[in-house]
Amino acid sequence: MYKMYSNKPFLKIPPLSNAEYERWAALLENRLGIIVPKERKLFLQSKIWSRMREVGYTEFDKYWEFINSGIEGNLEWSQLVDRLTVHETSFFRHKPSFELVSEDLTEKINGHTKPLRYKIWSVSCATGEEAYSLAMVAHKACKDTEKDANFGVTATDVSSPAVAIANQAIYSSDKLENIDKPYRNYITKLSDEMFMIRDSLKKRMAFGVFNLLDVNKPSNVKYDVIYCQNVLMYFDKSVRQQILDGLVNHLARKGLLILGQTEINAWTHPKMTRVNKSRTLAFRLK
Repeated sequence: MYKMYSNKPFLKIPPLSNAEYERWAALLENRLGIIVPKERKLFLQSKIWSRMREVGYTEFDKYWEFINSGIEGNLEWSQLVDRLTVHETSFFRHKPSFELVSEDLTEKINGHTKPLRYKIWSVSCATGEEAYSLAMVAHKACKDTEKDANFGVTATDVSSPAVAIANQAIYSSDKLENIDKPYRNYITKLSDEMFMIRDSLKKRMAFGVFNLLDVNKPSNVKYDVIYCQNVLMYFDKSVRQQILDGLVNHLARKGLLILGQTEINAWTHPKMTRVNKSRTLAFRLK
């Protein structure tokens, strides 16, 4: 008979003290750049609590020692990061931004006489919906032309469990409502409850774990589009500036940096110009 409840006793964990909050908040800021203000102390407490209960810890000090020790601690840290970072996402979450990608790729296809290799970076891909949406847009634009054009999508996130889900490319059917009919041929229905992304799209994807605090490290890869939405809000203003300035160095000539409309204020860069497209916030490398 199926048991709805576990016989495992409920662990009683004391509230997070102010000193403990300061220590955990500092750890998140130092390792990830993420700011957890005092008014979100209960959020931090509940997320740490839930993970501690799962692995059998009742004291914050003991759990702290665990995540800061050895290989097992590193693995546990990645699980905790998954709890603390938000993965609320959907396919084609902000359609005007995806339209901008389509327009940019089409323009570059039409303006090139040589074969075009278009590179996209989904900076905070979470469980993959954003990255696959970008791939659908790019695949359709390349398919609709007679010219030699191809693309690849690099998708990264700080959470390794989220990246693992993205790699599987299997989603619940309720997410289909955000995928318009022209893009439905990129999915395969597995059941009434689940669908998956087809291999023709998956082979264009490269997923990986990446910490945005490392954005200033040198890289030989340059991207035509860097898509960075719904992540900057979690960083301190000065860190946002550093991240954005770092992303500029990863852009190819005339490359696009597409951001969330409400995530930054008054950012400028001498190498970038604002893109004039309604309901979007984007900049182009000069």
